[in-house]
Order: sequence, then structure tokens, then C-alpha cells
Amino acid sequence: MVSTEQVSTRRDRKRLETRERLYESAVELFVERGYDATTMDDIAEKADTARRTAFNHFPTKGDIAIEWANRRRVRAAQAARAEGSDDGSLFDRLHVYFRELAAITEESPTETRQMTLGWLSAQGPVFNRTWLPQELHSWLDTGKRGGDVERDTNTAAASEVLYDVYQGALFRWMGEKDPEPGRFTQELDTAIGLVLSGIQTARGARAR
Repeated sequence: MVSTEQVSTRRDRKRLETRERLYESAVELFVERGYDATTMDDIAEKADTARRTAFNHFPTKGDIAIEWANRRRVRAAQAARAEGSDDGSLFDRLHVYFRELAAITEESPTETRQMTLGWLSAQGPVFNRTWLPQELHSWLDTGKRGGDVERDTNTAAASEVLYDVYQGALFRWMGEKDPEPGRFTQELDTAIGLVLSGIQTARGARAR
């Protein structure tokens, strides 16, 4: 006899598989056709699911773009934590975090452009911001307690400045017709370094 728990687990697994299929289908279509030219019906058809099922997982196209933005953040955070596991300094981890975001951007430029346009269309910067600033705030607070960040630093404001620097660099990159490979990563790294140099203590600088 199949237990209720097994049935529930199987159902949950199937639901996750369906959600992932819808997400991947949407990203492929956004890259092929553009965000604005793709409908939820198109996504449901490509994923071989019912229209209602698609809307149950993602009520709007914007929800897919928001999911995409959060997945980028998760990947960058994983890279930064891996740096931390090797006794890297706070500032090394922060540089790795933003370098990973830049690498994701440059390895899939069309995807980045279309998904970012979708995120903007969904009013992501206003109502659905990613957890990036909160994550940075937590790290900076830890650095402040550990003596790597200046004691008078407003870590909440500093995290928002770092976020704004990243977004500004990304939007400028999106506006370029044929950006030089690697330049976005270099420019973002330089800009992030300028912000961090203003809040790190001598101890934090030596740790690098």
C-alpha cells in the first residue's frame, strides 16, 4: 500500500517538475521572441501544460521574471559563501558576489536583457525587489561586528548603495548595442571596490 506521505511527496515532486518546465520554457521563449511578444498561452503550450496550470504556478509573466532575478541572487550568494569557506575576507566575498552576477549577465546577454525588461515591466524595482540588499546588509553587519567595517557605517544604507551601483551598471550595459565582452564585469568590480573602500577598516583591508 502506498502511504499518504509517499503520495504527497510524489505530488510535490511532480508539481516542482511542472514549475521548472514552465520556467525553462518561458526563458527560452523570451530569448527567442522577446519578453513582450511572448504570452502565457505560448509558455503553457511549449511546456505541454494546461493554461490553468501555468497560471497556477506563475499568475503573470512578471512572476517568471521575478523568479529569474531571485535565482541569479541565489547563485551569486552560493559563490560568495564558497569563497567564505576558504577563509576569504568579507570584502573578497562581496567582490565574488558581484563578479558572479556579472558573469551570469555576460554569459547569457540576450536572456539577461529580456528577463530584466520583464522584471522592470513587473515593477520589480518597486514592489518585488530581490533579497540582494537584505543579504548584503546581513554580511555588512557581520563585518561591522568583526571589525572589518567602520563602526559608524550605516550598513543598511551601504547595502542599498551597493545594490544601486549594480543596477546602474546593469542598465548602462543593457543600453549598449554591442558591449565589449568582460567590460561589464570589470566596470562593476571597480565601482563596487570604490564603495567598499569607503567603509572598510584597516583590518578589513589587510584581510584582503
